[in-house]
Amino acid sequence: WSSMLEALSKITLSRGARDDDGIDQLHHFGTVALFAAFAALIGMNQYVGDPIHCWVPAEFPGHHTAYAENICWISQMYYIPMTEEVPRDKAERMKRDISFYRWVVAVFLIQCFLFKFPNMLWKELRSYSGINVQKIVNMADEVVMSPPDSREKKISDISFFMHKWLKSYRVYKYNVVVRVKEKMSSVLCFAFGKRQGTYLTGLFLFIKLLNVLNVISQFLLLSSFLKFNYWTYGFDVMRHLGGKWVDIDHFPRVVMCDFEIRQLQNVQDFSLQCVLSINLFIEKIFAVTWFWLFFLGIASLVNFWKWTYDTLFSKRREHFVDKYLMILGEEECRKEKTLFKRFVHDYLRDDGVFLLRSVGNNSSELVLMDLIKVLWSNFRQENLKEKLSVANSKPKSVDGSATQG
Repeated sequence: WSSMLEALSKITLSRGARDDDGIDQLHHFGTVALFAAFAALIGMNQYVGDPIHCWVPAEFPGHHTAYAENICWISQMYYIPMTEEVPRDKAERMKRDISFYRWVVAVFLIQCFLFKFPNMLWKELRSYSGINVQKIVNMADEVVMSPPDSREKKISDISFFMHKWLKSYRVYKYNVVVRVKEKMSSVLCFAFGKRQGTYLTGLFLFIKLLNVLNVISQFLLLSSFLKFNYWTYGFDVMRHLGGKWVDIDHFPRVVMCDFEIRQLQNVQDFSLQCVLSINLFIEKIFAVTWFWLFFLGIASLVNFWKWTYDTLFSKRREHFVDKYLMILGEEECRKEKTLFKRFVHDYLRDDGVFLLRSVGNNSSELVLMDLIKVLWSNFRQENLKEKLSVANSKPKSVDGSATQG
């Protein structure tokens, strides 16, 4: 399962570099495209084809038949099984209304918006992190196809932008307000955590959580819209796969329609039996939708847990950086454990490690390794300069050694 999820997270459905993973793209691109296609197919069937055919009285001429079918299409229809009598009371008939099919296109378009919204929110709020995540990912993606002579320069440019960002958004003085923000950033990372280095991480996890909640809301929405328990619909379908699967209770093919016709001073009531062939099509679409939402919900939940585990636990962040440094032969990171921990937790922090993960997910691991190596090397050199600066600032004794105090 983990290898399958890893493969899904690396799926690329849109062109160009991206700053999310494959599961996110299945939400805001794959699902939106699928539901938009469903809306288009149903819309064409409704407004271009012949979605309804009614059994009309013999005295109806051809143009009256077309009128009757059109008025039934826009009026309320109801389903009465052949084994039951049609109630005389019109109010009782309307309790069995099945006019949902007219709103299926609108519902699928609403679903498209709901799946696109978390990505829209991510694109809007990520800009407040202080760094252009998309630009960093694009630069890393360009390195993959760059010749060796320009590769090192581009890696250096990326590390420069990251270093400037990591150094700029920091807390330089502590007071009561800062301590309160630090406490709040541990809960609401993206709302209060820009200078604490948790803004991007918290925002990304919040978007992941929205994706999970959105899938759950789809089952609630469709259960309310279709007026039956959509949560178990897929299991009902699977139970009938071996035989004849016809869901006439939820998607009836043969329905009744009541309408009135005014003839001079007389108003005549008609009750027609109509065939809704479109319901056969809608039934299959909602079955496919259930299986897609079920798969997407499980994948999104596991994906959310994996990102939470990898980003919020300090040992996982250390392991992520250490893994690539060891591949490069940078064994100093294990010899200098204190310095390495400072590099991960004080220099990179949560957002820096998150940005490195985004680079690795959306370019290549070779680019990621080179970038981590440059950042680690620059950090060690800067730390060495600080030590030399402190040593040189100490007063010297007569014999040239530093004074003891």
